[in-house]
Amino acid sequence: MGSNKNNQDQPFQELGAQIRSLREQWDQSISELSGTLELDPSVLVAIESGKTLPSEDILDMIIEHFLLTDEQAEEMLKTIEEYDTKTQEALSKGLEDALTKQMVMLMPIDSKVVYTDSMQATVNQGGVVIQFSQQVNGQAVPVSRVGMSREHAEKMIEVLKETIKSFDQNKKS
Repeated sequence: MGSNKNNQDQPFQELGAQIRSLREQWDQSISELSGTLELDPSVLVAIESGKTLPSEDILDMIIEHFLLTDEQAEEMLKTIEEYDTKTQEALSKGLEDALTKQMVMLMPIDSKVVYTDSMQATVNQGGVVIQFSQQVNGQAVPVSRVGMSREHAEKMIEVLKETIKSFDQNKKS
């Protein structure tokens, strides 16, 4: 009975334990690894404790950092795919339920502007993920992650180029 509650609180415990074990084998602290991966330490703690499933991007960085073999990497990615499959099944069931009911959801919009010092982009089959960071006490701290389709990313590049070009031309006039 207590074990079931623990599984609900820590559904990704096995994967988190694998990551913690790798970190300990490499004799790294939470802050060292989170700094290397440019993650907030609390995110890494949540992953290692099994409360949070790392994104595929984060898992790719962990795999690369710890120089895992293809087999080890495949096993970790397989774990995420299994959770993704279970999540998709749950979402499908929830979608079926939602389609039979009318639902309204209002999302608050955070209108403050966050300025960043650096960004890192990763691409996979699902699209593009951009992580924006700020320097805090000499350490890059992620402040936002934005995911989008490849098409949207390409359009964003065009819009940024045109906007900067237009600004520069107006500045010269």
